[in-house]
Amino acid sequence: MISGMSAVQWAEQLTAVERAGKDQLYSTRQTQFDSQLDAYKLLESSLDKMTADLEALGDDAFNAKSGSISDESIAKVTIGPDAPAGNYKLEVSQLAQASQVTASFASEDALLPTSGVFEIDVNGDKLTIDFATMNAGGTATVEGLRDYINKNAADMGVQASLMRKGDGTVELLLTSTETGAANQIAVTQDDNAFGFTDLVVGQDAKFKLNGIDITSSTNFVEDVIDGVSLELMETHEPGKSSTISVDYDTESTMDAVKDFVNSYNKLMSEITGLTQSLGSSVGVESSIGNDDEDSDKEDEKQIEEDQLGVLKGDASLRMLKGSLQNVLFTASDNGMRLSDVGIELDRNGKLTIDDDKLEKALKSDSASVEKMFTSDNGYLNRLDEVMDPFTKRDGFIDMKKDNIDSRIERLEDDIASHNYRMQQTYERYLAQFTAMEGYISSMSNSAGLFY
Repeated sequence: MISGMSAVQWAEQLTAVERAGKDQLYSTRQTQFDSQLDAYKLLESSLDKMTADLEALGDDAFNAKSGSISDESIAKVTIGPDAPAGNYKLEVSQLAQASQVTASFASEDALLPTSGVFEIDVNGDKLTIDFATMNAGGTATVEGLRDYINKNAADMGVQASLMRKGDGTVELLLTSTETGAANQIAVTQDDNAFGFTDLVVGQDAKFKLNGIDITSSTNFVEDVIDGVSLELMETHEPGKSSTISVDYDTESTMDAVKDFVNSYNKLMSEITGLTQSLGSSVGVESSIGNDDEDSDKEDEKQIEEDQLGVLKGDASLRMLKGSLQNVLFTASDNGMRLSDVGIELDRNGKLTIDDDKLEKALKSDSASVEKMFTSDNGYLNRLDEVMDPFTKRDGFIDMKKDNIDSRIERLEDDIASHNYRMQQTYERYLAQFTAMEGYISSMSNSAGLFY
């Protein structure tokens, strides 16, 4: 022991003192690089979200339609963007139904004949059953006939099943898997007739739309009018009708506009916070109004306290921010500005929306609002052009991330070399102090010889 400490303790303490400076330097750099990389990934995510919201605010957002029917028990209505706005009178007189025929048997174990021919015909597709072949052994039953039909008639749209009546007798039901008059099941039999009769006659759906007679083989009528599909569920009482209303889906369009504004505000908040100078004050919340408090809270969570200013030296991000703001200050090629539809820049550079003004603009002149956003020189294309150098593959963001990754790799190499050198330093100190301990011990032992 030297001064109460072992050689190991001396070596550890001296090595710790020697390595402390670079350990702190490397730790600071590692934290800085990690924070910068996380910041660029955050911006990349926000840029991708804004790009997606710009695409969603394209033509389809302004062509969105909504529809309703005055009596939802009669039909379900599906509306697409091609549907012409207006009201349509619907009168359903008949629903489509599938054909079903039946024959009675004493039991499901009743034996089938060993001769004769039995043929099922659905819309020209036929299944011919020759009992001399099918029941050559004379042991086939009604249950076996059901299974034989299901195995061989599936492709022609017929399903066989047994209905047990409780007294031992059964009904063999043949049901068409498709509705419509054309899919009526026809059964042809010879002298060994089973006596099949119609239980349900296959028929088409019949209805009128604005007084025009329409027939459908199914109750699902697609594009009866461009963009309008129906699922018929009930018939009307004589003299009754329902009204189908188709209108522009203003609410859906407004939601798309709000998504764009939210993503813009979030991106601006992040750029401002990540590039701010030390000592400055900046808010990182979106500002659309009370309806978007959840978005505000989400934005606040995106930028941590230690991330503020982490990209303050990146001039390209300040250029991006300024270019995006310049686009919003410039009118679209039809002369309209965002302020004309209730979208304003507040004193913090955030977009706000006047819902009433936006809704009024969409309802009074949706075409002009659409052109303001989607024309060749509209807001969407110009914003996308500004962001493209940052969002494209091998663009600014990718280059920044790759550069930081390279710096992290070099730093890790430096740390590994530093650790190796410090291990050698420790071993040198340990050897020196171990030798010193041995020398001191030897001297102590020699001194003892004189007493």
